[in-house]
Amino acid sequence: MDAQLMRELEEIGGEIRPNSLRECDEIFIDQPSYSARIALWGGHLVSFVPTGQADLLFQSINEGAQSRFGRRHFGVPVCWPWFGANAEDDDLPAHGLARYFRWQLVEVGRFKNGDAKIVIRLASEDHPLIEEMWPHAFELRQVFRLGEGFSINFSAANLSDKDMPISEALHTYFYIGDNQTAQVHGLDGVTYVDKFDDAKEKVQQGIVSPCEELDRVYLHAPERVELIDPTLGRKLRIESEGARSKVLWNPGEALAKLRTDIEDDEFRHFVCIETANALSNAYQIPAGEMHQLRFTVQVESLEQS
Repeated sequence: MDAQLMRELEEIGGEIRPNSLRECDEIFIDQPSYSARIALWGGHLVSFVPTGQADLLFQSINEGAQSRFGRRHFGVPVCWPWFGANAEDDDLPAHGLARYFRWQLVEVGRFKNGDAKIVIRLASEDHPLIEEMWPHAFELRQVFRLGEGFSINFSAANLSDKDMPISEALHTYFYIGDNQTAQVHGLDGVTYVDKFDDAKEKVQQGIVSPCEELDRVYLHAPERVELIDPTLGRKLRIESEGARSKVLWNPGEALAKLRTDIEDDEFRHFVCIETANALSNAYQIPAGEMHQLRFTVQVESLEQS
């Protein structure tokens, strides 16, 4: 690791620590108002804990399938350049390539208001296996902004000479006290594809609650939704840019018991609210151009709302 980066990381209360996940390092940041972890394997925010509160993000204790593309459920995995199964090759990993390779730390600093800034990078040219599986050269960057809440700015540059087809999601696992009482607000009247009901199109009526047995892709979703958690007494405001879809996912009790990559009762303590471009909201990045996807999470007490 570059010595200058290490000094800059120390200045914001950060350090690099080894982790058992693929024997890949994690970035730990400890500040008076929060602590955070960023995994370089898969390049995603693992944890964000406001001081005196529960983590905003869920982490499964299950180590996941021990395979070439083994996975775990935690934090904010990146699904890119495809969402779900690859439509052309069943042997390729679910949810793309980005979360199965090591990213590089390339920049550390602060924003003008004092928020910590961490930038990581994944380039296809650095990984021969990516070049075998995906015909387009690319460079991905994530800018993490950590302070009173967090934001992730995800950018994808198409370095090839052909248009690049993309479906994607920042697959955020939000930690909740009880999925029976948690509520998602802001999707009333939005059409969604219900993947638990033969991909039928439906229209959301009112709030989403309980947050269980969900596999829904909301098309042309609003930029802002809210996650109300009465058990933990907090509200999360989730705002996005560059995304036309929202995906809600929770396997429910029956499916959770059938899965080998999640503990039987863990489904009760998370709901995925994903910032996405999926299904009919998939798009292309023209040759030589870039697309950005961004979302911000702010937390407040329900007593203050």
